Amino acid sequence: MAANAPAAPSPVVAPSRNTMSPHSTELVRGTHQFSIAGYSLQKRTGAVGKIIRSGSFEVGSYNWAIRCYPAGEAKQRKLLSTATKKATAKFSFQIIGPAGRKSTSSVSWHDFTPDEITWGHGKFMTLESVESTYLKDDRLTISCAVEVQKQSTAVATRNRHSVTVPPSCIAQDLAGLFESKQGSDVTFQIGENAYDAHKLVVAMRSPLSSSGHWANNNNTAVGRSVVTVPDMKPATFKAMLHFIYTDKLPPVAEDDELVREGSAKRAKTGQKSAGCSTKESHRETICDWLVAADRYDLERMTLMCESLLSETIDSENAAATLQLADKHHCPQLKAFCVDYITSPGVLKAVLATEGYKELRENCPSVLADVLERLEGADSLA
Repeated sequence: MAANAPAAPSPVVAPSRNTMSPHSTELVRGTHQFSIAGYSLQKRTGAVGKIIRSGSFEVGSYNWAIRCYPAGEAKQRKLLSTATKKATAKFSFQIIGPAGRKSTSSVSWHDFTPDEITWGHGKFMTLESVESTYLKDDRLTISCAVEVQKQSTAVATRNRHSVTVPPSCIAQDLAGLFESKQGSDVTFQIGENAYDAHKLVVAMRSPLSSSGHWANNNNTAVGRSVVTVPDMKPATFKAMLHFIYTDKLPPVAEDDELVREGSAKRAKTGQKSAGCSTKESHRETICDWLVAADRYDLERMTLMCESLLSETIDSENAAATLQLADKHHCPQLKAFCVDYITSPGVLKAVLATEGYKELRENCPSVLADVLERLEGADSLA
């Protein structure tokens, strides 16, 4: 009895450390109305530059006050701040006259600091305009709107709780399904060997499996399909099933069935074991996989086999590999072989191989590609 190898454990992912530190900027708004009764008296008894100051009002955690100069001053309306550090504020003044009539608003931004606690408007309004339009019962009413820009400093960084999502394990789950055969509903018969699988997985991975390409599909009494697959080695079919379930090729060196088949083949042909190198055994296996992948339209498997074969190219097998690539729709491997054969110092050795003779007889159009490449190289020389 053979025990299935345990599925590879899922990688342990350490929880990520997520932190945060907020910073915000906001505008805090406020208004204040300053009413001056007996304006004319204040003007007559006060000298130019004499100040009348409103009560303080708070906006944005700062105290503010309005300075007014009834007899006139370079800046007739001023906003006073008690800020102990820089306070950025937008402020505006309006004079409110009879029946709620309002003067044009004058808006400014300013940075108030301990060294510059007041700011205002030069030539805000002439005294004549104030007296003729905005006085009511000798009362002057001033409205001031203040918007303070408040910035909260970034607080200390703190941990932010998060939900840890593990990586996808669907590949491991499918590999486990391949090993356990649980719920399998189709059996593939290759010679005397039978392989259980799942119709849905095979149909999902191989487009041709759902198009009637599988030969001799018979249904048993219990609903299990039995599919006979001709002209394929059992080890090759097993490797193809491995790819269908895992999206990976099995290790070539560990394919015991391949080794047994190779030994039996050499025994029948009278070959000595030492006459067949490990490299050629591996190449033969990969070639079989490529043929199967092309037969059942497994594009990724085909490309993976092309890549493996390109790493084994030499003058002895280049022509045979080129013929294989042309027959099984492998343009990248074909281009690689042509480049190799036409590289300096290689062609003479290739011409002496049995693979080249077969290429010349079976694929004259491919040989023409090689000749065209050689002619192009000669013209550039």
